[in-house]
Amino acid sequence: MPNRLIIPLLFAASVAFVRGSSGHKESVTPVSENRHQKEGPIASSFSVGVRDGLRFELSVANNTKKMIELRFANGQTHDVAVVDDKGKEVWRWSDGRMFTQSFQNKLVKARDTAVYASNWDANKMHGRFTAIATLMSDNHPIEKRVEFALK
Repeated sequence: MPNRLIIPLLFAASVAFVRGSSGHKESVTPVSENRHQKEGPIASSFSVGVRDGLRFELSVANNTKKMIELRFANGQTHDVAVVDDKGKEVWRWSDGRMFTQSFQNKLVKARDTAVYASNWDANKMHGRFTAIATLMSDNHPIEKRVEFALK
């Protein structure tokens, strides 16, 4: 009986961890922004903003008249890494997270957009950084970069 409760409890704990937020406010100065750039049938953009710490949003737009399927090898749909001005990684969204080991897909309707968001409490970080977003899709992989500064 106790073994039957482990999976739902782990799932609930991971959802609570992901949904957690902080009251810490950051001052973000974008150094460069990625506008929508077309990559075949899809266009993507990546932005950094202030909301519950720093908020990273990778948008994937379907520019076709047909539904597009994004295929993922596991439960991880995207990742975001932040590197400092020397290229040293200071944060990665996926660190310490567990993902399902089953294939999944995401259907994006014609002329619709899928948004993958991540939050980071930069906790008194200062300086210039580069955020790197990766869509982990097998059939439409995307990597976007945005430079920003924290004061």
